[in-house]
Amino acid sequence: MTTLHVLAHPAAIADCRRALAPADRIVLVADGVFVATQGKALAEAARVGALAADAEQRGVPLGEIEPLSYADFVAWAVACERSVTWR
Repeated sequence: MTTLHVLAHPAAIADCRRALAPADRIVLVADGVFVATQGKALAEAARVGALAADAEQRGVPLGEIEPLSYADFVAWAVACERSVTWR
């Protein structure tokens, strides 16, 4: 069962990573986009995307992280059987 992990706060990244299964995805939203600075290491753990609008608002370069539109975020949510939000 795939899970979409919605990371809304950078302090929750350790808990999120411990809960990841191989097919899971992570989407960085709000202040969670600051985790994008961990780019390559994070991308090795799971498929990772970030709301491009949130990253742009905060001046965070996404580097290795896949930029997502709101429509992409919805598509990721539909593709996963469940989701959990980390704050």
